[in-house]
Amino acid sequence: MTYSIVARDTATGQLGVAAQSCYFALGSVLPWARAGVGAVATQSMVDPGYGPRCLDLLADGVAAADALARVREADEGRDVRQVGLVSAAGEVASFTGSLCIDHVGHAAGDGYSAQANMMAGDGVCEAMAAAFETTAGSVATRLLAALVAAQSRGGDARGQMSAALIVVEGRRHEHPWQGVLTDVRVDHHEDPLGELARLVRVAEAYHLCDVAEEALVQGDVSGALAGSDAGLALLPGEGNLLLSHIGALIGVGRIDEASAEVRALVASRPSWEGVLRALIDRGFVPMPEGLTLDLLLARPA
Repeated sequence: MTYSIVARDTATGQLGVAAQSCYFALGSVLPWARAGVGAVATQSMVDPGYGPRCLDLLADGVAAADALARVREADEGRDVRQVGLVSAAGEVASFTGSLCIDHVGHAAGDGYSAQANMMAGDGVCEAMAAAFETTAGSVATRLLAALVAAQSRGGDARGQMSAALIVVEGRRHEHPWQGVLTDVRVDHHEDPLGELARLVRVAEAYHLCDVAEEALVQGDVSGALAGSDAGLALLPGEGNLLLSHIGALIGVGRIDEASAEVRALVASRPSWEGVLRALIDRGFVPMPEGLTLDLLLARPA
């Protein structure tokens, strides 16, 4: 009913998990990841508890295989489960219960594990492994490629419905909710993989927006402009990204361009004016001496 992949990117240390299934909202139960700790996919008569339990053990320094063995041993329903996990050290572990439904299997490689059950045909896990190994780009791009490869081999015997993808940093943080780079899910869609790919692109654009805003706060206006430019290249016209872009343009002295962006933003939705005014009044958008929102709005084209 589900195919998934967990992986560690050797170049960045980032950890990720991605999956697709003809099951409603699989993103609420299947994918688990914690920055600097690991990633888990739990599926086939899913027990969501495998996610946090395995991650807790990994966080305590337990090896991947031992962590999975401990959680599996405590599970009376283990014969209907399928689980894959990867640690921050790149260790992988997986198992497929004896009662999982064909076509079923898992395939592990250097820093990743692919698993699938109730597939329309053979070779799904091998196709995911090959796609992940040969695709260039970010770990999110490689995980998506693995899902597409699985679908090309027939995918879930029942069809498609939902998908999810999580990527976290390789560096461990103080709190388990920190270090999340991408966390997107499609709960019910006729083309869940296409929609997932779109959401991954949106998530990347907003991540660049966050980077731009942080740079702006730190006084790095050039960095802020580069980040907002990159984000808008992925998601042109997105209002929230334009806020960072406007602040960066003002910061580097490109006032005419900032004015044009402000006027276009307010024209698209007049209520943006109140948002901009509040942000400027509270100092979240640094303004040069003598420059006001009213002047930006009134500036000739």
